[in-house]
Amino acid sequence: MKKIKTFFQLPYVCWTVKMSYYLLILLGLLMIYGFKMTNSSAFIYNEF
Repeated sequence: MKKIKTFFQLPYVCWTVKMSYYLLILLGLLMIYGFKMTNSSAFIYNEF
């Protein structure tokens, strides 16, 4: 268990894990919000 803790405390391992985590969050948000049709909502300036 001590070897695992020291492994995850290494700077490059910590950076890689954090980068992967944030990349997964970004890709998840793109999957949820990025692929919607842009013409699906009303354009705000149509009424002027």
